[in-house]
Amino acid sequence: MKTNEPNLRAELNSSYNEGITERRHDMENLLYKKPSESGDFSQEEQENLRVVMEELKAWDIHDLDRLISVMDEDIIYHDITLPPAKRHEGVREFGEGWLTAAPDFTVFIEKFIVKGNYVVNVGRISGTITGEYFGQPAPNKPFDCMFCQVAVVENGKIKYIRDHWDSYTMMQQMGWAK
Repeated sequence: MKTNEPNLRAELNSSYNEGITERRHDMENLLYKKPSESGDFSQEEQENLRVVMEELKAWDIHDLDRLISVMDEDIIYHDITLPPAKRHEGVREFGEGWLTAAPDFTVFIEKFIVKGNYVVNVGRISGTITGEYFGQPAPNKPFDCMFCQVAVVENGKIKYIRDHWDSYTMMQQMGWAK
């Protein structure tokens, strides 16, 4: 089915996201489980998962110092909607931008996939944009969208992160896109 017609695309997106949000209430947030309870992973993989879970918890509780503490000094954090944040200073600036824009920002993890030093998590991010969002005015509206992150852990620290998320749905929810 082609969904190039804007109203149909918006309607399908809305229905899909409502279904996901409803299912989310029936699911457990894996972020607050022990790494050993999150899958059949080796000891090394569990430790890498623990490091990434700390990063995600830091986002969820809005603790930028905790966020930075699990990252390598030369971290590259690439949210695909923005230029990559580099080093601790860049990640702190990026984090301040997100948490200032959405002071009630939350992370909900549905699945972890771990292979060696690669940790992938799939879930949703949500909050209310009440402050300027990277140059966009604050619409004071809530968002809830799909999210996927790939992290590379080396020597107990996160070396690289790439965040993929449904920014188009969020832009629609904010009224910035049709």
